Amino acid sequence: MTAAMERGLDGLARTAFPLRTFASPRLSVETLSLAPHNTPLTIRASQHATRNTQLFRLAALLIILLAFGLRVYRLDYQELRGDESFGYFFVQRSYTGMIDATIELAEPHPVGSYFVLKPWLGAAGDSEFALRFPSAWFGVLATALTLRLAMRLGFRRRGGWLAALLLAISPYAIWHSQDARMYSMNMALTVAAVWLGVETLQRQRIRWGAAYVSVAWLALHTHYYVAFVLVALNVFVLTRAIFIPAMRVNLANWLMWQLIVAALYLPWLARAATIVGDYSGNGDSPAFAAMVQRSLSVFAVGESSPVDQQLLWGGVACALLLVATVRLVLGNAADRRNLWLLFCYLAIPVLMTWWSAQDRPIFNERYLAASAPPFFLLVAAAFDGRRFANWREQMLRWLALLLLAALLVGMTLSLYRHYTDPVYSKTRGWRELSAALDRYAAGLPRDWVRIAQNFPDPTLWYYYRGAVEHVVLPPAPHDETGAQATVDVLQATDVRRILLPLQPAPNWDDREIAVAALAKSVYDRVYEEQVGVWPLLVYAGHPYRHVESALEHTFENGFALTHIAALEDQHLTPGGLLTFALFGARPPSDELGALKLTAQLLNADGVLVAQQDIPLAEWRPGNGRSISRSYGLRLPAELASGRYRLIAAVYDAAAEGLPRLQTLDGADVVELGVLETGR
Repeated sequence: MTAAMERGLDGLARTAFPLRTFASPRLSVETLSLAPHNTPLTIRASQHATRNTQLFRLAALLIILLAFGLRVYRLDYQELRGDESFGYFFVQRSYTGMIDATIELAEPHPVGSYFVLKPWLGAAGDSEFALRFPSAWFGVLATALTLRLAMRLGFRRRGGWLAALLLAISPYAIWHSQDARMYSMNMALTVAAVWLGVETLQRQRIRWGAAYVSVAWLALHTHYYVAFVLVALNVFVLTRAIFIPAMRVNLANWLMWQLIVAALYLPWLARAATIVGDYSGNGDSPAFAAMVQRSLSVFAVGESSPVDQQLLWGGVACALLLVATVRLVLGNAADRRNLWLLFCYLAIPVLMTWWSAQDRPIFNERYLAASAPPFFLLVAAAFDGRRFANWREQMLRWLALLLLAALLVGMTLSLYRHYTDPVYSKTRGWRELSAALDRYAAGLPRDWVRIAQNFPDPTLWYYYRGAVEHVVLPPAPHDETGAQATVDVLQATDVRRILLPLQPAPNWDDREIAVAALAKSVYDRVYEEQVGVWPLLVYAGHPYRHVESALEHTFENGFALTHIAALEDQHLTPGGLLTFALFGARPPSDELGALKLTAQLLNADGVLVAQQDIPLAEWRPGNGRSISRSYGLRLPAELASGRYRLIAAVYDAAAEGLPRLQTLDGADVVELGVLETGR
């Protein structure tokens, strides 16, 4: 080889792989032929390089398509969780309204993801699929960018493919890609920021620095913890500059770009500083060992895995990282450089998230999304690089393969559970609850019905699109006085039926304030049904007695039915409820014993359709000897059209044969009214 040819090849290599900070350690000689131009050897080498490039692109495309398919598959299968529906309602504001609301409501996340979601929903609609699709798209983008970063770091193609493939099938990444929140966007933008940071370090061109600044600034407006990734990148650069004098040459330029990012972000941070500092959290404060176990477990197999398996999968992930560390330490200088970069990229955001949660419960696995790509890059690094030469290195390789196989098994099982097992759903029952609310609100004028929530969960507002109004009971956290005042307003406005889906709400209604407030009112609990994961309680009452219909039925023991209320303007709906209030007088002896009053709905042929039996001892006492009780009869889903008779009877539940009491007229059944199916 002549000196001129050597200089020419060296110049070509420097053009393809600039050797400033991130010189590629593996310049392939397959694409560099020493033969004259257009010789058969040159042509074969060119064809071979073209085939390799086409193979690389095809494999990359297949991985990206796989990532897309796994993220859009059953994208709308699981119901929205509270944070997702909150985001939907948040973007109904104007852009300036979102900014103002973020400050006023102390919303703990910046507005970047909302700004992306708003125009998209305007074009695509507000279905669950449309709401989650931007997250799925950013999840696919994160996969492609991870492959790009791997190649920029000098990974061989198989290593880059493996890193991208693992992220593509990651249950953790897919979970967040099917979640209408900012975490998938956060993952994509932080990968892009790290890649562009590497490009800025290597190329030292203004356009790369400007691109890095733009993406870093956008990422910071997506999640505040993006700052931890930028800290990690700067720790890498500064430590390299400290220990490697040659790295100090372009340090000033690098610091300039960081100052520009900080200057651009400072106006927003100044407004939101109190939010970041005062956020009380929606997580916990785990010990260090628990944090490591949980973090590695979710990176490995996601959140669709039994809690008692966290130690197993965390151990598999830790072992893979140790193998990768050994492999990179035994490699060349570029391998050790990559190890330090990826370690900072993975560990520093996790550690800073954990550290920030020590004095307030804000540690949550979803905040670690930005650290998933470096985890899979490190795992892929265990299989990248030179071939293992001796038996010890071969044993290490086999160990890595076994661990990878175990990881793939865990991922597959976790993905299966994510897609099919209701136990691992984000939420269950909102669609069913919405349908139940429609059924049980039917039959009465809308003004006579209210839906009460003992926690202001916006998810119900997303799924229930009916006309019945909502009230929050209690209206503020633990507000017993406010709850009673709200119930008083319901009574004053002649509300006859209240539907209360009871949610666990320790931060809002920790003492069943809603139930207690209704128990002190004119409303009786007339029906209860488990819908999804919530008990749906139905209360009925009749605040205004002047519209009652008189009844004149006195039984042999002196008990009398005097009035019935709430049948007027009510009709029967299949699968719905018939609610009404009965008023009576206690017998002179005040002895009610085991007597029950049964209310029964009969069809035109006298066949029983619905029934409810309530002990007279559970009727509500009134003035003097008066007592009252509301009833709620659950109607069958198959309810033929026509007229139905509502009757009542009193019987002794403690006596053999359940004998009925006779009225003074000698009847054992009294008619309460006639109703018709819905018009």
